[in-house]
Amino acid sequence: MSFIEIRGERVVLRDRRPEDVEACLRWITVETAWQDWDAPWEGKSITPPEKVEETQRTMLENIAKPLPTPRSLLYVQRICGPLIGRVNYYGHDPVNRTVDVGVGIWESAFWNQGLGTEALRLWLDYVFTNLDVHRVGLGTWSGNVRMIRCAEKCGFLLEGRFREAREVRGQRYDSLGFGLLRRDWEALRGPL
Repeated sequence: MSFIEIRGERVVLRDRRPEDVEACLRWITVETAWQDWDAPWEGKSITPPEKVEETQRTMLENIAKPLPTPRSLLYVQRICGPLIGRVNYYGHDPVNRTVDVGVGIWESAFWNQGLGTEALRLWLDYVFTNLDVHRVGLGTWSGNVRMIRCAEKCGFLLEGRFREAREVRGQRYDSLGFGLLRRDWEALRGPL
């Protein structure tokens, strides 16, 4: 099995490595601000100190396992810099040829720099190239303005709004559903 690395101008999407465990542990113990934006109605998932060693061991065991082809998850690393987040797809429906995607820049020092947008564009190329999908979906909430901007910059269209469907920090927000068709992506990026 070959190691996947997809290079952009400022970020690279790549497979996991054992040295990633330290960053991953930080994202569930200390650097948890990302959880205020990524499905915050589900509550924060912070690993208590007494579970860190066990979590670390489990992460290393998972890294040693074979990876699927195509990948459903890749990490986002700043070129010549640190690991900053990940991209993924889920809910793949081969019958209807649909899938949902996500991107998370979990290192808050790298927010508002367009890195998530670049990572999502690279990921969309990978998804449309490696999966026989007609439509890619992306869900977020109306309070996550950065994710909305990212989706729109990548060509997603707002297809659905469920009013006040999410409660976040005591306020009601709309649940938003975005979609991107293969033909629209190809019109933006050129044939794959």
